Amino acid sequence: MGMENRNDKFRRAQFSTIDRLLIKLATIAVILVLVVQVLLLNGETRKYLSLADKLEGEQITSPATMYAADVPWPNPDKTTNPVNKVVAKSIRSLRPNKDITIRMITPPSQADALVTVNGEAVGNFGKGKVDITIFDGDYIEIDASQMQTPAQFVIDTHKHDLIFPADGILLESQKNIIVVGKVIFKK
Repeated sequence: MGMENRNDKFRRAQFSTIDRLLIKLATIAVILVLVVQVLLLNGETRKYLSLADKLEGEQITSPATMYAADVPWPNPDKTTNPVNKVVAKSIRSLRPNKDITIRMITPPSQADALVTVNGEAVGNFGKGKVDITIFDGDYIEIDASQMQTPAQFVIDTHKHDLIFPADGILLESQKNIIVVGKVIFKK
């Protein structure tokens, strides 16, 4: 019996030593995981710690999204088929859009000045302003090249969530085409 008690005590001592060691290792492992996770939050340290970031290579920005309406129709005779125009406009109407107003300040009105969206004339300033519906990625210009006097225009975005053009921007023309630019919606 004495031998069994001694072996039993030895085993208990071994198990308690192993238990303490396992608890310490588990605690160290949890602390190490937390430290590594905090380090992975920083972009600089992540590229050294994460194998996926090393293997991914250079990050690139995605190209601008193209919509079906932005792709030109194949037209060998350079005239747009009315059916194709209707189809393109119906495809565009499915996209999110905003209404903006471009007002002519000086002179108060002039039918010679035009607003073009993606190269198509959408209105003139005969009434002093042009209301247009725009889509993300549209390209807006004001053609004041036929005007004899300098002109000023203001863009009113009606407080829509637009990155560009900015609300209340003032544009001036000296018998030229004013590039308003590419429309960018807030995401």
